[in-house]
Amino acid sequence: MFHQRQLQAFVLTAEMASFTRAAKEIHLSQPALSYLIRKLEEELGIVLFARNTRTVMLTEGGALFLGHARRILADMALALDDTRNVRELEQGKLTVAGLPSVASSLLPRTIAAFRKRYPKVTVALRDGLADQVHQWVRRGEVDMGLGSPLDQDRELDFQTLFHDDLMLVTPPRVVRRSESPWYGLDEMPYIAMTPGSSARHYADLAMEHAGREVQPTWEVSFMSSAIAMVRAKLGYALLPTSSVDVFNLDAVTRLPVNMREPREIGILRRKPLHSSPALEAFLRQLRKQVSSAEASEQQTLADD
Repeated sequence: MFHQRQLQAFVLTAEMASFTRAAKEIHLSQPALSYLIRKLEEELGIVLFARNTRTVMLTEGGALFLGHARRILADMALALDDTRNVRELEQGKLTVAGLPSVASSLLPRTIAAFRKRYPKVTVALRDGLADQVHQWVRRGEVDMGLGSPLDQDRELDFQTLFHDDLMLVTPPRVVRRSESPWYGLDEMPYIAMTPGSSARHYADLAMEHAGREVQPTWEVSFMSSAIAMVRAKLGYALLPTSSVDVFNLDAVTRLPVNMREPREIGILRRKPLHSSPALEAFLRQLRKQVSSAEASEQQTLADD
C-alpha cells in the first residue's frame, strides 16, 4: 500500500516539525519529500499535516498514524535484519533426514563440521527407513533427505552422492584370499535387517548375486543389534560399509562383498528445488565430507 521511503519521510517530518530539516536528514529535496507525503496522504485518504507558513503540525489522523508508522518501520528493519542474518548464516534452522546407516556415520560428522563453522544455525536430525525418509521430504517436514532412490517418484529430486557396498560381518574366522567370503557360512545362522529397509533390500540382492538361498534366522531393526548378535557368535550379517566403522567391531571379522549393483546413497529434495542459504552451505559441507572419506579410503587401499 505504501513503501518504506514514504513512512520515513512522514515520521521524520513529524519528529522534526519541519519539511526542510526532514528533507535534509533523508537526503531529498524539499519538493521530493513533500511529494512522498502527499502520495501517502492520498493512499491513506486523510491529511497528515496541518501546514502554514510558520509551523508543521500533525492532524488528529496524522498523530494516530504516527505510532503505526513507527511500528511498521521497526518491523521492516527487523525483517531486513533477520533476512540478512539468514543470508549470512547468523541464524536459521535446518532439518535433515537420513537412513540409519548414514545417520550413524556420515551425517553426524557433517553436522559437527557444519556447526563448527556456523554455530548459530540450528540443525535437527531425523533417522528412519527409506520410505520414511521419502515421506518426510515429500511432505516438506525436512529440508533434505539422505537415502536411496525408491521407485520413480516424480515429486522428489535425487542426486547420487556415493555408492555404498556391503560388508559381511561374521564371528572371528580365517578366510584365505583365494576363498570366497561366503566360505564356511552354510551352517551358520543368518542375521538380517528388517524387511522394507534399504539395507535389507541390497542384502537380498547380494545374496541372490552370490547364489545363496538363505532364510534369516533373526531379523532386527538396528545395525547395532545385528553386530551384537554376531559378536555373541549367533550368526553372520550383511551391513552397509558406510556404517560399520562407527560400531565396536572387536571380536568380529569383516569381509567386503562384491555387488553387481552397489547401493546408491544420494540427496533427496522436494520439487521444485529451493535452497535456503543454510541448506546450500550444508550441502557443500556434505559433499566435502564424502570427498574426504573417499580420499581416505583410497589412501588406505594404496597403503595395503
